[in-house]
Amino acid sequence: MSAKTSRLSRLVLAAAVATAGLAGSLAVGNSAHAVGTSSVNGQITRSEVLARAQSWVDEGVPYSQDGSHPYTDSNGSYRSDCSGYVSMAWHLGSSLTTQTLRGVSTQLNSFDDLKPGDMLDRYDNGNYNIHVVLFAGWADSAHTTANVYAESTWGTNASRKTYSRSYLNSADFRPWRYNNIVDGTTGSYPDPATLPTGTLVKSPNNPTVKLIINGAGLAVAGSDVAPDGYNMGAVVTVDDAKFWALPSSLPSGTVVHDQSGTSNNRYVIVGGAALSIAGSEWTADGYNTAPDMGVPTSWLQQALQNTLPAGMVVHDQSGTSNNRYVMVNGAALLITGAEWTADGYNAGSDTGVPGTWLQAAAAKTPPTGTVLMDQSGLDNNRYVMVNGAAVHISGAEWTADGYNTQALMGVPGTWLAGSVNSTVADGTLVKGRGGADPSVYVMANGSALPLTNAEYTQVFASAPVTGVPETWEAAQVARPLKNGTVIKNASGADPSVYVMAGGKAVPLSGADFTGLGYDKQPLRGVPGTWEAAAVAKTAPADGTLLKSSDTTTVWQVVNGGSKKAAAAGSYNAADVVAVPTALTTQLPTVTQ
Repeated sequence: MSAKTSRLSRLVLAAAVATAGLAGSLAVGNSAHAVGTSSVNGQITRSEVLARAQSWVDEGVPYSQDGSHPYTDSNGSYRSDCSGYVSMAWHLGSSLTTQTLRGVSTQLNSFDDLKPGDMLDRYDNGNYNIHVVLFAGWADSAHTTANVYAESTWGTNASRKTYSRSYLNSADFRPWRYNNIVDGTTGSYPDPATLPTGTLVKSPNNPTVKLIINGAGLAVAGSDVAPDGYNMGAVVTVDDAKFWALPSSLPSGTVVHDQSGTSNNRYVIVGGAALSIAGSEWTADGYNTAPDMGVPTSWLQQALQNTLPAGMVVHDQSGTSNNRYVMVNGAALLITGAEWTADGYNAGSDTGVPGTWLQAAAAKTPPTGTVLMDQSGLDNNRYVMVNGAAVHISGAEWTADGYNTQALMGVPGTWLAGSVNSTVADGTLVKGRGGADPSVYVMANGSALPLTNAEYTQVFASAPVTGVPETWEAAQVARPLKNGTVIKNASGADPSVYVMAGGKAVPLSGADFTGLGYDKQPLRGVPGTWEAAAVAKTAPADGTLLKSSDTTTVWQVVNGGSKKAAAAGSYNAADVVAVPTALTTQLPTVTQ
């Protein structure tokens, strides 16, 4: 794509200030702890609440419900789960819960009453015992996309996220305001939203600098000053509360590029995320007719990392496809025609996005740990994503394992059914989330194979371990590795290759490996201890169907290690395992 002349190209082009001290103080994300001046349980400004929340993001504080070992830093000591995070941000005297936080706050009438530093507490059947997040501001002036701070679930850190308003409604989040929060400075300072595009602004209480573009405030980092041509001597101090209330993103449909000019790429902003526009889409999709805004380099890099708000419905901007998709944690899930109206997707907005970007998003699945339900309500079960598959959560595990505290995403039932039937990716390490079974297992072709402590440490320790529902885990542990699965010792200690047949690992010579067609199948690494036990079995399990290249006969294993000819038409050809002649030869033949 050829470079376009920006209507904001090289904004405020006076001499750039690039001193190290100034550059390091421009953005909250670049600063050290910003604890502020509030006292425990005392008045606190909205800017300080956000600074405290951001500090845990900067530190990468991991989620934990262990109240006996709270996370301690210069903010104090707090439990690092969702409600402990809000307690810390509000500078409370202790870590309250999703239910008791209401005792120090007042419910608001509407999402539109929210201000940065308020909270969104999820309501369910008369209780506030699910999940809570800290509201950081609207990403857009239409209040369709909310920025939030959250400690979400095990295995994740404190993070800043976006939620669509439709998701907040469907999940029944309720807005609340801390009783001791104050807006901050007012009076003689101007309202930043009224200042011209291109103005650099800051709060009197915080070093963060933002660039005003069409009423939105885009954060400027120290690293942006020189390459982007910003004049830091022209920064305007504005009202604190209104500074933090600025939309943090441009309206959906805004076309942007890197203000530094180091790249000719163009992007469209959708729900706070920057989506790449391919060269062929620039004119064909009409993006060339929109104003092309230069934005701070660091802001653009963050926008490229953002995902579209959960629940947003999208389609190909070009109109070449009528398909519609719903966004869930970065993945675009196909909505069938029957689900479009029945599941209520037709009631919300439907946003066009670049087709190339959409194809990539449609190839993704929601990340591991995402909790799902059927949007239609026809399936009352709950599921959690584990490396590409939707894993069932039993009723007992829903609360006991803490899944009820996580965001619950409604997804199209057709897509969900396909994901439930998928298998967890090979090599995934899993462990029961409830803790009743301390073992770690590795997934291979839909089965969970146990690891010894030595194997985990020496071979698999570099891979993350995912907590999973133990009921599901037990079923995968009990499931024999599928017939025809080709395996090899993951440690490399045994170079042999085997094929699974009725629970036995049958050795394959080089000629067998290619002659029987196993070179065209995935070769799965398995724990050596488990493999040795499978190799040591004397024969495949009774009922296993075998065929070797020396005969057209299909054999059925019977009587604990003998074989008999299977009657034509009595079996499914897909269930027959091709094995070396050496195996079928060693099994005695019986006629009955």
